[in-house]
Amino acid sequence: MPPRPPLVAPAAIAPAAPAPTSQRVLCLDGLRGVAACSVVAFHFFYAFTPAPFTDWGRTGFGLWDTPLAVLWNGHFAVAMFFVLSGFVLAASAPRSAREAPALIGLRYLRLGLPALVSSALAWAWLNGFPEAAREVQAMTGSRWFRWTYQPPIPPFDQALWEGGIGVFLTGTTRFNNPLWTMQAEFFGSVLIYGSYALLPGRARPPAMALGALVLAALGQFSLAAFCGGALVYEGRALLRDHAPGGALLGLLGLVLGATYPGHSSEGGLIPLLQSWLGVDGPRQIGAVMVLVALLITPRVRRLFESAPLQRLGALSFPLYLVHVPLIVAPACAVYARFGPLEPWALAGLFAATFLAALVLATLFLAAVERPVLAGLRALRARLRRRPAPG
Repeated sequence: MPPRPPLVAPAAIAPAAPAPTSQRVLCLDGLRGVAACSVVAFHFFYAFTPAPFTDWGRTGFGLWDTPLAVLWNGHFAVAMFFVLSGFVLAASAPRSAREAPALIGLRYLRLGLPALVSSALAWAWLNGFPEAAREVQAMTGSRWFRWTYQPPIPPFDQALWEGGIGVFLTGTTRFNNPLWTMQAEFFGSVLIYGSYALLPGRARPPAMALGALVLAALGQFSLAAFCGGALVYEGRALLRDHAPGGALLGLLGLVLGATYPGHSSEGGLIPLLQSWLGVDGPRQIGAVMVLVALLITPRVRRLFESAPLQRLGALSFPLYLVHVPLIVAPACAVYARFGPLEPWALAGLFAATFLAALVLATLFLAAVERPVLAGLRALRARLRRRPAPG
């Protein structure tokens, strides 16, 4: 098989304002779509069947110890988002130190405007079903509801503050709890854009490698993941198709990052790595491995370039922003009315919630996501055409 051309520009994950001529690595769009679905499954089942997510002393060998856990391991999906963002940000990085502040400002708007709207929607859902989450928490005992406001629901202006500003300062909000990642996304953006503005091209790969190691040693695994993604981008010219190597690397990445920790048996490589790196470290390393594996494995890459996964990729950020309000409001109201549910009924409730989330995400894509991206793209192009001060 002839060598595959080097990878060029990336697929957008949550781009600040991509250059109009940027070429996309389409398989990365599909990957983020699958990751978003994994987050939806994680939050739904953690709300209604929390026991498997909190069993740190399980025995035997089950699905949670296999790579299939990637389908509901929301923590690994978020690690994947951070790695993908590092890759994307490296491709859209500023061309000069003068350009960096404007791009960082655009990045804030790209994250903050959709987050603000999603927080307002969450406030409306919580007020529409104010007791639902509390009733389900009493029935299931899920600790996940600690991150959702219970009555009395704070006023609307607080939802706007937390969604647009507060979550970037504190890294938490109880209106729409997935927004905690916005702080990490923004700080990671400042890290990558600032580094690329100051460093010459040849210094960037060693700087990203060193940054990943230092940040991991400091326990800042989210930011280390951004450096890991940027490092993959810097090494893209070295990547060539290698199906056996990609399959093995991807499998190892899933075993390392997507399987759940806490097994009661002693010994083994993964518990040893977790003792060194904590729970988050292996997830970030596994996410980097999965990214590289996808880029060098032709059949898997083509799967993630398929039309259904591309559609999921387009919906991924809206889906991430809108699904939790649906879970803590109408889905909880149904469960509180008819629960506890048999497994088949819970599966039906999940399917209905997921479909509703897709519909709402589609509306969000048309009404919020695409207009924001179009406006920021035009603004970035205008900024790049602006002449340097004399």
